[in-house]
Amino acid sequence: MSKSQKRRIITVTIRTTKSVVKEVLASCRQMQKGLPVESQTELAFNDAATMLSILTAKRLELLTFLRSFGPSTIKELSRQLGRNYSNIHGDVQLLLRLGLLDKTDDELIYVPFDELNICLPLAA
Repeated sequence: MSKSQKRRIITVTIRTTKSVVKEVLASCRQMQKGLPVESQTELAFNDAATMLSILTAKRLELLTFLRSFGPSTIKELSRQLGRNYSNIHGDVQLLLRLGLLDKTDDELIYVPFDELNICLPLAA
């Protein structure tokens, strides 16, 4: 990565719907005033149990593999990771819906960020 390229970071955290809405409204007010709004990519879950049920060890392994080795097909991921095709397919579909994976123009699966920050607050 060249110095001119900014690292693409996604933060995964626990937040209430109310706090997300409050932040979105504050950003809208900033934009209406013509003020800059900090851009960040965040995936927020309502609770730790949900986050941990989605970000399983196998799904994190899939993300890490793709980030290290580059775009791939589901069939190749299944072969390389030694996992059942239908399980990989299900994981890929879920991670695509969450924005943790994306597809190239020729339908290869890839990780669209450089870093995944998982923030797990222990107290509200």
